[in-house]
Amino acid sequence: MATSKTRIDWSLFFLRLAVGGMAFIAGFEPLTHAHGEITVAHATEWGLSLAEMLCGVFMVLGLWMPLASLGLTLIVGWPLVHGWLHGAAFFGNLHGLFLLLVAFASALGGAGKWAVGRG
Repeated sequence: MATSKTRIDWSLFFLRLAVGGMAFIAGFEPLTHAHGEITVAHATEWGLSLAEMLCGVFMVLGLWMPLASLGLTLIVGWPLVHGWLHGAAFFGNLHGLFLLLVAFASALGGAGKWAVGRG
């Protein structure tokens, strides 16, 4: 049974909203708890949080979707790959693996019909 174009458009729209919205919230949360002296480690964490928020906003809007999805995939995926290279179990961080897969699925699926950056 073939899937209709309308169902695919709705699927991409909701995937974009879910992944982009969660990326925005996940990036915003560490910034609300930021305190203490400013160090290079703190600045790096804040920069990554801001980048995650920005990628989430772009994904929700469907603006520059390939770039936003790739950025989010790298931000979410790097800690996983780094852990795997240093001996962590492949399924040791299921939440991170899930985030990596849905960000990658968003990159493959694209923005869909209802996007600001369409056309």
